[in-house]
Amino acid sequence: MAQDRWINITLEANPAKKNDRTEYNHGRAMGGSAAGDMTVSFDSAKFTSVALLQSACDAALKIAAGIMKA
Repeated sequence: MAQDRWINITLEANPAKKNDRTEYNHGRAMGGSAAGDMTVSFDSAKFTSVALLQSACDAALKIAAGIMKA
């Protein structure tokens, strides 16, 4: 199977200057790959539940946290 689902997220201008991340307003859209500032793509035949997707996203965040500064 191949990745067949994409979630594109576009950052608003200057999100780092917000007081609280609940104030973030990211644009979200389903669509093709590389259409936003961040794209999550997955194979819907393998990720058959939200729990599986959450686990994979948690793993990706841990990897990103190891290469980014807070």
